[in-house]
Amino acid sequence: MVQSKLPAFVFAVLAGSEVALGARDYLCPPLGPVLPAPKSLASQDPIKLATAGLTEAFENATSKFQYAGVSIQVRSLHEKEPLIDLHYTPPNADPKSTTKIDADSVYRIGSLSKVFNILSVLRLGKVRWDDYVVDYLPELLQLEGEADEEVDDVTTVRWRDVTIGSLASHMSGIATDLVNDLSSFPGIPFTSAGLPEINQAELQNCAGVMGLPPCTRDQFFRDFGKRHPVYAPFTTPVYSNIASVILGFVVEAVSGKPYADYLQESIFAPVGLKSTTVHEAPSEPVGWVPVNETWWGGSLGYEDAAGGLYSSTNDIQALGHAILSSSLLTPVQTRAWMKPHTSTSSSGLLMGGPWEILRSTTVTKDQRLVEFYCKAGNLKSYNNMLCLVPDYDLVLTILSGGKESGAVMVDSLLNAVVTAVVPAAEAVGKAEAGINFAGTYSDAESNSTLTISTDDGPGFEVSGWQVRDVPTLQAMAFLKSAGAASAPVQPDIRVRLYPTNFAKKTYKQSWRAVFDMGKPEQLQAIDESRFWPMASCHTWGSMDRFVYQFRGIDDFVFEIDEESGKAVSLELRGFKVVLKREE
Repeated sequence: MVQSKLPAFVFAVLAGSEVALGARDYLCPPLGPVLPAPKSLASQDPIKLATAGLTEAFENATSKFQYAGVSIQVRSLHEKEPLIDLHYTPPNADPKSTTKIDADSVYRIGSLSKVFNILSVLRLGKVRWDDYVVDYLPELLQLEGEADEEVDDVTTVRWRDVTIGSLASHMSGIATDLVNDLSSFPGIPFTSAGLPEINQAELQNCAGVMGLPPCTRDQFFRDFGKRHPVYAPFTTPVYSNIASVILGFVVEAVSGKPYADYLQESIFAPVGLKSTTVHEAPSEPVGWVPVNETWWGGSLGYEDAAGGLYSSTNDIQALGHAILSSSLLTPVQTRAWMKPHTSTSSSGLLMGGPWEILRSTTVTKDQRLVEFYCKAGNLKSYNNMLCLVPDYDLVLTILSGGKESGAVMVDSLLNAVVTAVVPAAEAVGKAEAGINFAGTYSDAESNSTLTISTDDGPGFEVSGWQVRDVPTLQAMAFLKSAGAASAPVQPDIRVRLYPTNFAKKTYKQSWRAVFDMGKPEQLQAIDESRFWPMASCHTWGSMDRFVYQFRGIDDFVFEIDEESGKAVSLELRGFKVVLKREE
């Protein structure tokens, strides 16, 4: 695979970033959104500036491309039109190709196909992550290895230990591939590399490319037993295309339908996908086909489930929107799906099913940890990316193909898009949240008051808090240490407010307060004295810890005006007071 050099503009972006050790001033927000996702982005100046800069950078980066087509799109879940919609058509293309790339142009999407694959399993509604795969495919137990090999853990997969979830998250330990066997591709002198002479009787004689026919299900069960396991299940993640193939077989076994038909019925039709196909390229010249691209038009056979689909920018965006909006799964199913299954040897990458979850503390101004649920897809000269950003309700897509394309190019484009769009979305979100929630809330009868405001930190800063004539933080010294319920001076407690995912139809929104205890320099000393990063950040273990008469003192509920969308009051549930927002 040809790997392109990083465009010059990417180095400028990278040079300006610094590795952060934690959120700004050692604040410790919960993982996830710290303010409501912005509802109106396109018309706001930060997004306009980001779009203009990214458009110029994209044009500069692609201006020298002679063979690679590229499409980039960014959409908000809350707006009909894309925030960014950039396409480049190079001067050279295959005669079968479209002559003008746009958001409906079709690419081969490679392993982006795995998102459809896992979603199809979830859509069955009967299959659980902890189910053993042999419960659905008992024929796996009949796979046979090499005739002269002893059957043991080194040579044979222990299928009774392999679960659906392990296959989805690359934790099954099974082999990576079968179709991509080097001996299948003729004319390459492998013996010059020290490999033995090819045993003609052992050739698969199938691949779906290079003039070979697609591999069939029967050929899979004939040959896969000869592939040795890489690890025992749940040892460490090892990327596996075959895992998706097997999940495709599970879909067929449970649904009673061919895999392509089930995708059409359960995903393509409900989402309204117009350009996505499984086994065949579109008949019209709407696809982007690079010069000398040998993988266009062919089916990969059973490996289509892992990397053989065709799709367009608009269709992949529609899929991302369907996922984030929970239109294909229930909200709780979606939240469960979009969580890590395992870590990797990179601290910035976790594995989901099939998500490649990128984690960064350098993207937003508040320097908190943000997760990006992504899936890359690479097939010959096609290199693609889908990224969902739940904290901001954003869907990012990059599709590309051609000589100058490559995984490195896509990563650099993703870096440029994220570092331009996400900080702008954060700025707009803060401004919207300030209009809708910030201000002073008070109740004259009980002489209670509280002020919330935005700053460079995450969420809302809480200040001026008193309830029933009592300065609340001074009275809450017991949060920091056992002892008297009050103290002569205010302890080192900083209070910030963050949204939960609860909202009532009566226009009430649930938020939780986080009490960051200790001065920034004290927390910094803790972090520097530990062998793990962000050691002082343990909000996950401290929320809802202080309860009074069954109510958390960190439990806050806003009442929202239905027409304006603005908060009109704030209930401090643990204190049993309701504060009205001052005009």
